[in-house]
Amino acid sequence: MAKNPHYFSQLAHIEVLTENLDKSVEFFRDVVGMDETGRTEKSVYLRAWGDYFHHTLKLTQSKTSGLGHLGWRADSPEALEEAVEYLDSIGAGLGWEEPDLGHGKAYRFKSPEGHMHEVFWDVEWLREEGERGSIYADRYSSNRLKGANPRRFDHVTYMVSKGAYPAEKAFWKGLGLKNPDEIRIEDHIPPIGGLHTIANLSHDIAIFTDPNIEPNEAVLNHICWNVDSREEVLLALDYFIEKGHKSVMGAPTRHKADEGFFIYIRDPGSGVLFEFYACARLVFAPDHLDVHYLKDNPNDAWGSVNPFAEMAKGKKLGLSEDGTVKPVDI
Repeated sequence: MAKNPHYFSQLAHIEVLTENLDKSVEFFRDVVGMDETGRTEKSVYLRAWGDYFHHTLKLTQSKTSGLGHLGWRADSPEALEEAVEYLDSIGAGLGWEEPDLGHGKAYRFKSPEGHMHEVFWDVEWLREEGERGSIYADRYSSNRLKGANPRRFDHVTYMVSKGAYPAEKAFWKGLGLKNPDEIRIEDHIPPIGGLHTIANLSHDIAIFTDPNIEPNEAVLNHICWNVDSREEVLLALDYFIEKGHKSVMGAPTRHKADEGFFIYIRDPGSGVLFEFYACARLVFAPDHLDVHYLKDNPNDAWGSVNPFAEMAKGKKLGLSEDGTVKPVDI
């Protein structure tokens, strides 16, 4: 029997550090519409109605906002052992962590630019009952049309410093992820970004160069939840606007690199961008590769905003000091 070429089965959760935990919880629970599934002294755990594990988002009170860690589920108990052995062999391993709410012991590791990750096998499959329950056997929570109403956790995008992307690409390739899309300036220059996927999603993680950040600064760009249609993205934007939250990009648009239709909204507690997203294409071939060039604005197929051009002007993450980017025609 052929062996899977990867150690992981999926991106399971993200921990976001927030300077204002109460405000972040209020945003993700009451405005975004996620369910709170657990709480400790410093952290609150949430998930979308279509997620299966105990949580996909962990919000933790901190002096500074940003990425706490990304949590990956191993492909099997044996794959967890193999992943630990491999991560140790390349000097990326940091050691074992005690179980957290929703999952068993986890092995911590760092990707080359200092972003924190963990991998584990044992998980809690949380099937809700009562008002949160569903008549559908394959839904572990019902769709209660709550808030902006995302269905499931989709992907995470983070940034690396100038010249650091090739090492990140090699790192994730070594862990078995596919690289179906790559961002280049010109073909004779090393790539500056790309999408990386374990299975069939367009990407589980996207990694891009930001020349305005320092090495090992480990900057989080955004976290993304998925819905089933573009209409739901538009309805969500109406809801966010009614609640006083504006689209960071000025209007809904579509990624050129994976065709996802999206909006970005900023969490007022942490300042982290949240993406609401639908209709990205799926990837099945293990050797699929599409090349996108910076001048063609792979982030925005409709030409509203080119955050990469804004980065070239010295704006971190391509955003102004107030955390927004306005369309080029206004």
